[in-house]
Amino acid sequence: MKLNDEQNKSIFNGVIFGYLVLLLHVLLIIGLGITVVVIKGIYDFRWLIILAGLTLIGASAYYFYHYFKAHKQKLNDLMSNPAFNDRTLEISLMGGMATMKLGHKDDNIQLIEASNEPEVKQLESADSNQIEELTKLNRMLDDGLITREEFLRLKQQII
Repeated sequence: MKLNDEQNKSIFNGVIFGYLVLLLHVLLIIGLGITVVVIKGIYDFRWLIILAGLTLIGASAYYFYHYFKAHKQKLNDLMSNPAFNDRTLEISLMGGMATMKLGHKDDNIQLIEASNEPEVKQLESADSNQIEELTKLNRMLDDGLITREEFLRLKQQII
């Protein structure tokens, strides 16, 4: 019995698919093995990692202490800056995993962009559009982009 091209193609695709599934299983087993080794390595060296992290935090605190001492500043002076008045300064490390808030006085936190005045929303009057167009025409006349006659003609059209 002779197989035609389409049957050969489907058998070939099935064999390739089988090898692909086998390859993915092998990669999964290798990945799990590497994960176990890495996690075990992290677990074995957890105290060293914690010590290195604490050393890094201590070194940065030492650096900031000497920076403020060299510039004869205090953290309180920095926080009394009007830009930080009644606002919270948040210091974030490691993508937000470790944060510290400074200057928080009460639960009424204000953002720098926020204003205390409520925004009043109004519809534009028909006159404001005419005023804007006349202002633009006047600028064009002052800049010499249009002549006096063109200005008067366009002004009549707007009015």
